[in-house]
Amino acid sequence: MQQRGQDIIYTKQPYIEDVGPRRIKSIQFSTMSASDILKASECQVHLGQYYDSNKKAIVGGLLDTRMGAPNKHGTCQTCGGSFTDCPGHFGYLNLVLPVYNVGYLSTILDILKCICKSCSRVLLDEKLHKKYLKRMRNPRTEPLKKNELMKEIVKKCSSMASSKAVKCLRCGYMNGMVKKAGSVVGIIHDRSKLSDGYLEECKSAIGHTREARAPIGLATYILNPVKVLSLFQRMVEEDCELLYLQDRPEKLIITTVAVPPISIRPSVFTEGSQSNENDITERLKQIIQFNAKLRLELLEGRRTGIKYLVS
Repeated sequence: MQQRGQDIIYTKQPYIEDVGPRRIKSIQFSTMSASDILKASECQVHLGQYYDSNKKAIVGGLLDTRMGAPNKHGTCQTCGGSFTDCPGHFGYLNLVLPVYNVGYLSTILDILKCICKSCSRVLLDEKLHKKYLKRMRNPRTEPLKKNELMKEIVKKCSSMASSKAVKCLRCGYMNGMVKKAGSVVGIIHDRSKLSDGYLEECKSAIGHTREARAPIGLATYILNPVKVLSLFQRMVEEDCELLYLQDRPEKLIITTVAVPPISIRPSVFTEGSQSNENDITERLKQIIQFNAKLRLELLEGRRTGIKYLVS
């Protein structure tokens, strides 16, 4: 059979069978992990500049044309569309150090109240652990009831730590009370309920070190995002299910920032070839600048405060 080449349509799109209208059963919302952001992005953003000396968008900058057409005269380097045709594409920005997602700080706090700060296991004995896990796995248990069970677990673990130090039954680590660090975005692990003999032994061990001059006392130290990220990554799926976590807890710690497409933060040129940038773009520029400064200070080791918090 002779084929007519002019009738063949070449496309990158896969074949999708047309089955007619479909009904959406449910929509599930979740936070994006660093790998999810990388998959959805077209380029890495690491420069805080916008244009070069020729008024062209800098590659790797906040107005990189791979994230969309910069203005009505430009074209997108990803899809080739114009300013009106291109829907925009995401970029990504890697942070030097992880940070807390302030929108989920209370959830992070609740998880830390329930887990061991050494082995990441839930601080319930085996009997209670099996009891709550069985109720969580019961298909007849409604979501609202599961949420109540999670709050009950948090309350039980918090009450144990508030009265005395809680020894992890799996690794033997002594856990104290977890609370928010005053007006700053931070979390404190208060182990002041430990025995005086244990504290005196620790004081004599680090009495001549630089950390002895830290502003936080020996029995109280900061749980920084680096430490918390490590704890969350070691949590087993069974404990995530017990605490009614719909997704992995490490997603609550930000390590990669999604840079929005240029189409939702366009540049506006004024007389004299000056450009006014969107507030989102300006905020992202500040993040890049602080990120670069932090990287430099960590490499040079100029600030002992940063070294103390990271260690």
